[in-house]
Amino acid sequence: MGRNGTAVSQETGGSRNTISSSLAARLAGVVSALGLREDESEAILADASNRGSALARAAGDGPAAAQLAETAAIAQVLARLAASGRLGRQQVDEVTRRLARTAGLSSDLVGLVLYVEALRGSQLLELPPDEAVEAQLAMLIAFAPISEVSLWRSDPNGRPRCMRLLGKGPATRRVRAAARAALETEEPIPNEHGFIHAIPILRWGHPLAALVVRARPEERERALVFAQEATATLAHAIERQGFLERSAEGERNLVESSERRLARLGLDLHDGPIQELAAFAGDLHLLRRQLARVIAAHEHGDLVLGRIDDLEARLVELDRELRELAISAESSALMARAFPELLSAEVKAFASRYKVEAQLAVRGRLDSLTASQRITLLRITQEALTNVQAHSRATEVSVTVFPGRTHVSLEVTDNGCGFDVERALVQAARTGRLGLVGMGERVRLLGGRFDLQSRRGGPTTVSALIPRWRPLEAGADEGRGAAVSAAYPAG
Repeated sequence: MGRNGTAVSQETGGSRNTISSSLAARLAGVVSALGLREDESEAILADASNRGSALARAAGDGPAAAQLAETAAIAQVLARLAASGRLGRQQVDEVTRRLARTAGLSSDLVGLVLYVEALRGSQLLELPPDEAVEAQLAMLIAFAPISEVSLWRSDPNGRPRCMRLLGKGPATRRVRAAARAALETEEPIPNEHGFIHAIPILRWGHPLAALVVRARPEERERALVFAQEATATLAHAIERQGFLERSAEGERNLVESSERRLARLGLDLHDGPIQELAAFAGDLHLLRRQLARVIAAHEHGDLVLGRIDDLEARLVELDRELRELAISAESSALMARAFPELLSAEVKAFASRYKVEAQLAVRGRLDSLTASQRITLLRITQEALTNVQAHSRATEVSVTVFPGRTHVSLEVTDNGCGFDVERALVQAARTGRLGLVGMGERVRLLGGRFDLQSRRGGPTTVSALIPRWRPLEAGADEGRGAAVSAAYPAG
């Protein structure tokens, strides 16, 4: 029994190894045909081969299991290309023909199976909603016999509004009319003798959006099958977008409320303490003049007057800092300047004022940040730099902003003395010094993640990771700018 069992086990293991090797070889041919870079091909092959092999084992091995694994793995490769915006009809046709020859099936059937599998790949579903919609529409054009596709929603007045259009020209009146009809019904609206076909995208049985495709009458039935498959994943992306918009609205209200309080604080600083300080500085200057006449001949007169001059200089510096604080509390002033300029001004002023070497690196464009995201990132930078000056005794500070595809990250690192994070947070809460707590709360309101890393002896790193997204109605693509960096010497 044991001997037979061992034989069976060895035979099964050999079969699995054969399937894995065969799958890897076929995938390598597919990836090579797609014209990918060598370093990129290796990562894609490893990921797809692992998933394909796991599916083959779960399906019981054999030719059918191998075919299933190959189809799923190739679909995963195509989904990755679609997610990065590099999938075209020529690539799809080449891969479909290869797989159809291997399987002995029709190209139409293989193309449909690949499309359905790729459409539900995590590579597409995990994208930000606007990018997910773009990728899914591009994949629809690459796989289906259609020449144009557009996604529509109703505006607040009930009129159809085009959110995305992939094709050769702007939407025609017939396309708009088809979209309007689809937004008012729960059934597809095929056009048996024309080129324009509309399908409602339903959520909970009600039209959420409309998908309009252009296809030749003889390809209508096949085009509608592909389009109907796309509606489920498009509905998911659109619904996620709605959640983000509602969340952003609530976050915007909270941030605006906070900014109004800061603006009021700025006005109160200007009208109260700053005016009192100016009056005190005037009185001190008058006192110096009076003392100068009285102690002019005294042997320590110059020393006394010098001490008063020092006090006047400190008052001038304090007045300048309070005025800068009052201005920075006004968010409308912040929005009038480019965000990298605001960060640069903060870091440069910090370096000059406190004689600390400071570096700023912005690795990408920040044009698409919302006002709330800009304010939050700037306030965190200000608070982190304030803490560096007050507590760390640092000689070097670096501020790094990296706008990634799905998130924007901020890091402020110093080489100061460091501290015990948990104890510092507890003590700050007890004494009412809520700067660190406030930074974390601002990030949390934006759905992001805040982190503080430090230890005694340093270094200390404050980091924030904030999701970035833009409404589907924003049709312009983000620009791709070059990295920006600057170093500010101490003093």
